[in-house]
Amino acid sequence: MGIMAVFLKILIVHEIFPPEMSGGGEKLVLRLAKSLKERGHSIKVITSGNPKIKKYEEIETIRMPINRYIMNFSTPIIARYAVDADIIQTSSGNVCFPSWVAAKMLGKPICCMVCHIFGHYWTDVRGPFVGRIFEFMESFFLARSYDTIVFLNKSSKKIGAKLGVEIKKSISSNPGIDFKKFQIRGVKKEPFVLSVGNFSMNKPTVKIKGFEYVIEAAKRMPDTRFVIVGSGDYMPTLRRKAPKNVEFLKNLRYHDLIRLYNRALVYCAPSLAEGFGFTILEAMASGCAVVSSIDLGQTGKIIKPKNTSEIVKEISRLMKNPSKAKALGERNKKIAKKFVWEKFVDRFEEIYRHLSK
Repeated sequence: MGIMAVFLKILIVHEIFPPEMSGGGEKLVLRLAKSLKERGHSIKVITSGNPKIKKYEEIETIRMPINRYIMNFSTPIIARYAVDADIIQTSSGNVCFPSWVAAKMLGKPICCMVCHIFGHYWTDVRGPFVGRIFEFMESFFLARSYDTIVFLNKSSKKIGAKLGVEIKKSISSNPGIDFKKFQIRGVKKEPFVLSVGNFSMNKPTVKIKGFEYVIEAAKRMPDTRFVIVGSGDYMPTLRRKAPKNVEFLKNLRYHDLIRLYNRALVYCAPSLAEGFGFTILEAMASGCAVVSSIDLGQTGKIIKPKNTSEIVKEISRLMKNPSKAKALGERNKKIAKKFVWEKFVDRFEEIYRHLSK
């Protein structure tokens, strides 16, 4: 049950919304929208895409047939539908600034959820010149006077602080996980390192995920088995760079992926930045020891981004002591169990209740 007695009209603005998908942000926003609707709130979503799609899983959508980058100019559309809304819920990226402008025009409260944030790592993604432009724009978009800004992990909050986000107006809230799905009996841990991701060249996230550093670590650890799961047009490039001890898998069914998580002794996610890091949480729920630069509160050392030597050091330490790795994995499993969707939605309802007073 939710914590609110008052039902609200909530306008959610996100640059892409299912059935179109770009990453974990779309799954997260869909889950939030459905949960809020189930609790009795009125939900509308403004997004890009085919305007003929009026609903998705019973969520009303207003879709603009434009590229998601053009949504930076969508203030008039957002303002039109926000007139009757009690709250504007927006996300980092190409919709937060036009949403903020619409909110200020109408005097509406606005909450911004940081689904992705790159900071100075934009130069790694877009190059030294264009990357600095993207970093400046990200800072400009996120450092506005939102009524509340929500960070999904500690690492992204640190980047936000460096970009000039009003941290005093920020809160931290962790998405949930369907924990029971990741509990498989009779599967034993095996001595290999797992990494999971999306390898589309059209998405900046392919570089931000840091898989190049996994490949470099594997080259320095020829006796350690690495398994990389994903699909996309960047996969052949990684294959060419990879040594023989790296196995690539693609198009796994979700159940098979969960079983693979349960088999892996170590999960490696050396991302430069993450809005949240769902694969890390999935690995934790599956009892993996985690080597990552993203802080979700897992056990073990948080490594520095872009540091192959630290990846090698931490993985080697775990592989040499599998009983220790298994113990860390069991502790991670207990931590992951605390990531509950209901608590996540409760937190947003608490924000909305405060802002709508």
